[in-house]
Amino acid sequence: MTLKIVSFLCLFILFKPTQVSCQSSIIGVELFGKASYYESKFYGKKTASGEVLKKNMLTCAHPTLPFGTMIEVTNLANNKWCIVRVNDRGPFAKGRVLDLSHVAAKKLDMFQQGIAKVKLTVVGENDTIYIERPDSMIKSAADLIVDEPEAEETKIPLKPKPKTVRKKPSKTLKKKRASRRKTSSPTTKGKPKKTLAKKVTKPKTTTK
Repeated sequence: MTLKIVSFLCLFILFKPTQVSCQSSIIGVELFGKASYYESKFYGKKTASGEVLKKNMLTCAHPTLPFGTMIEVTNLANNKWCIVRVNDRGPFAKGRVLDLSHVAAKKLDMFQQGIAKVKLTVVGENDTIYIERPDSMIKSAADLIVDEPEAEETKIPLKPKPKTVRKKPSKTLKKKRASRRKTSSPTTKGKPKKTLAKKVTKPKTTTK
């Protein structure tokens, strides 16, 4: 009986470090790509993890990283950074690696360009941070809720739309339009003017 207990404890001790090392194998991994942010119509709806998407929470969507993974995102254009937690799947546009919440995009100052080139560093998992910055106060997922004033929560900036260049109409198109105008305009034929008959006044006769 004692041999069974000892062997069980040995297996447990051997198994436990292996499990921990597998879980933390992605810690410190760095990725590069493009990030965008959610449109306003998605807020208040459920994410792939079952959580409701809120614009004042530092969260993001990633195609493959497990839910609860903590990522440090750096905007390569201005070196601004923030920490977000994966709670959704996406983005599904080619070349993009993250969809960020409203407050995360605001911290990265990416509303002007809409899409930003970013660096991702996995700093934690299971809602816990293991790699901390000295100046960061964020320790877990509970610290990822940002209280914003009501005035800043009114409207979410829209992503800039691509400019559409209007082509000049071709000569054949101009001719067609001109011919349509001629056919559509009513033709007025000149009518003969009415001539008023002049009254003939008879000379007065005087009787002597």
